[in-house]
Amino acid sequence: MSENTPSKILIRTPNWLGDLVIASGFVRAILDYYPESNVDLIVKSGFENLPMPQRGKIIVFDAGKNTAGTFGRELSSKNYSHFYVLPPSFSSAWMAFQSRIPQRIGYAGEFRSLLLSKAKKHEVKPRSVHLLKEYLNLLDPELSMEKYPPNLEITGEWTQKHLNTFQKPLPESYIVFTPGAVYGPAKQWPLEHFRTLATNIKKSFGIPILILGTNEDADFGEEISQGFEGIHNYCGHTSLTEFLAILSKAKLLISNDSGSMHLMGALKRPQIAFFGSTSPSWTAPVNPSASILCNNLFCSPCFSRKCRYGHYDCLKKIHPELVFQEAQKILSVKI
Repeated sequence: MSENTPSKILIRTPNWLGDLVIASGFVRAILDYYPESNVDLIVKSGFENLPMPQRGKIIVFDAGKNTAGTFGRELSSKNYSHFYVLPPSFSSAWMAFQSRIPQRIGYAGEFRSLLLSKAKKHEVKPRSVHLLKEYLNLLDPELSMEKYPPNLEITGEWTQKHLNTFQKPLPESYIVFTPGAVYGPAKQWPLEHFRTLATNIKKSFGIPILILGTNEDADFGEEISQGFEGIHNYCGHTSLTEFLAILSKAKLLISNDSGSMHLMGALKRPQIAFFGSTSPSWTAPVNPSASILCNNLFCSPCFSRKCRYGHYDCLKKIHPELVFQEAQKILSVKI
């Protein structure tokens, strides 16, 4: 190990599932950049079993059991030399400051500059370049997303292990709908559109459809699947690892801009993704097999949880007939 090589690196990963998956590209870059260094990841409680790239430990942070400051102080004796702070929050920078790790690197903003040893300023308008590129720029502005796309460390053995724990029947071939979006209704394609799309897909291809999501999405799944044969509402019935394993076998994912979208993007599997209030320029899946549908209305992207005008046209006007045409292109090709 050279004199300038960090012996131990710590990365505070993002709190949102989609952002965490995007950050896997940054972690891969760190592993390449410092091949002799130990690299530990701090992850939000609930995400610790996601197969992130790493060369060290997964350290779980549960905000319900510990404060950022207390957690940071517990890190001060662990002999880390570099702390990369990916979330934009004040609390994550405060955690780094309290750790007293010498090199604390992240973006400025939210009064974080005094807490970080290197507070990088955004060189362009926020949210105008892809989030992965923002992360990579903390390490080296010359690094490209094409070289370090998001990627999860799954194997056939890993997938089968987690499929085996799933307690519901799985068809041999299927597509997946994920109608939920934690951020709010301005990211959710209308449920009636999902239902119309399901009708067209079932009529033309006869392929089973699995609806996946959290417990909070169960009513969405029920509204889409009610009265249909071959459409299974499994919202709330999967662990995160089972969810990922099921996606890895799907012929197609149709989703909002959500965590599931980024999971499928990291798998490089076929997907159709809807963007309403958010911007594909900032958080599109880095996936050559992705089809992105976005209306680009005069008010888009607004990044709001709810439509300020109350019409949600950015999503409503992505008509199910258009989505079906995209699905036809994918499902007509042997995958």
